[in-house]
Amino acid sequence: MHIKTMQDFEYIKIVPDKRLSGFVESFLLCANHTDEDKEVIIFPDGRVDIMFSCTDQEPLVAELFNLDKKARRYIFKKQTKLFMVSLTLLGAEYRLGYNGTDFGKDEIRLPAGFWDISKEDLTSLDSFVEKVSEKLLEIFPKKMDERKQQLFELIYSSGGKALSSTLLTARKNSNG
Repeated sequence: MHIKTMQDFEYIKIVPDKRLSGFVESFLLCANHTDEDKEVIIFPDGRVDIMFSCTDQEPLVAELFNLDKKARRYIFKKQTKLFMVSLTLLGAEYRLGYNGTDFGKDEIRLPAGFWDISKEDLTSLDSFVEKVSEKLLEIFPKKMDERKQQLFELIYSSGGKALSSTLLTARKNSNG
C-alpha cells in the first residue's frame, strides 16, 4: 500500500492480488478534503481508469477515463473522494472490449449501478477493493488467449519499447 498525504489531499494506492494483476494495475483513493474545487493535471499513464466519485450532497457517479494521449486538466471538486480502478490494456480489452482506438471521448459516464457499486461501498478503499475485486473475478474470463497475455506483459515490462519490434517479428513469423 502506498499512502501520500499533502496538506488537504490524500492519495492511497493498493496493488491487486495476484489473480487480478494481469488486468488491474492498481486501486486508488484520491480525496480533496478542502472546501474549494482544485484544478489538477492528469498525465498519460498507459491505463484506462474507471472512477467512482460522490460527495455527501451529490449522488454516486461512475466514469471511464479513456487512455490519455496528452496531459489534461481536471477539476477535483471540494470534499470529494475518488475511488478508481486502473485497468491494464489487457483488462480494458477483456472487460470493456477496448482496443485502444475505441470510445473517442476522454471521459464516458457509465450507467448507474455499474459493477453494482453503491455509495455504501465507498466508505474505505479496503471495502471498495474487496467489492470490485469480487466483481472482476466474476466477470473476467477464466481462460485467456496466452499469446495476447504474453504480448501485453512484454509491452508493459519494456515500457512500450518492445511493441514495434515484437509486432514486426510476429508479422514476419505469421507470413512464413
